[in-house]
Amino acid sequence: MITLRQIEAFRAIMMSGSVTQAGNLLFVSQPAISRMLSELERAVGFKLFTRANRVLKPTEEGLALYEEVDRAFIGLGQIEQAAASIRQYHRGNFRLITINSLASTIMADLVARFSEHYPDIAISLEVRPSQRVFDWIVSQHCDMGLSMTPTDSASVVTRQIAKTRAVCIMPRSHVLTGRDVIQPVDLAGLPFISFTRDAAFRRQVDDIFSQAGVTRDMKLETRTAEGIFGLVSAGLGVSIVGQLFSDDSLPANLTFRPFRPVIEEELLLIYSAAKPLSRLSTKFIEVIDEYVGPEGRMRDRIGFQPTG
Repeated sequence: MITLRQIEAFRAIMMSGSVTQAGNLLFVSQPAISRMLSELERAVGFKLFTRANRVLKPTEEGLALYEEVDRAFIGLGQIEQAAASIRQYHRGNFRLITINSLASTIMADLVARFSEHYPDIAISLEVRPSQRVFDWIVSQHCDMGLSMTPTDSASVVTRQIAKTRAVCIMPRSHVLTGRDVIQPVDLAGLPFISFTRDAAFRRQVDDIFSQAGVTRDMKLETRTAEGIFGLVSAGLGVSIVGQLFSDDSLPANLTFRPFRPVIEEELLLIYSAAKPLSRLSTKFIEVIDEYVGPEGRMRDRIGFQPTG
């Protein structure tokens, strides 16, 4: 039976030209090298070297075997290089998923920061509805996800990143800018731009107005916060948004006021409970902690509420 140690001894002899030098390369004695060479020759069934005047010369069979051995060691070297690249974050694929309203805001910030720290890592970002985010994490199609929809499923680990409080956005010329706080009664009969009916946040807002007995003029709806900003900016109505957004993402002709009663949402990081966190996932969590920390950019986003 051929052993790796015998192959190493054979390769060392071929590289150095002598048993003595091979022993020095492998930090073993000359007799040990000679013994391993003899064992290898018995295992392969042919001579690897001829001996003349204390000089070893490889046989044709020995040269042919060395070509295969050297090719195998080159492959091992490539594996070592790949391992080093992975260890130093110079190679890898990281798969993220989030909902539409977070893709160009919070997730964009996090991806940019992660890429700054680990520029050689390939990142894939999927954008799906909340339930699909959950499904893709459970099926392990993605490593981590951001969502605003809580779940008590044991299939995923859920970590709260931040909280957000809803605000009412409106044109700067709107009469409601004279109020410090906007309540449902203030929006009675006004054109109102909603998120689409399948959005959990839409249902929260609708419930509040229903409980207050307030009717809005609801002819327009859209799926994203950016879409709402555009429609409000065009003077087509006012809206209530709960997603975290920054001043620079709000059109210049828009402003906002706090909305009461408070609509509070959680920004959640989710990942599979069925496997341990990868090194890249651990690093992404570190980026998140930095982002939401005392000096992080999250603090500049409208509606941000510290979690503790």
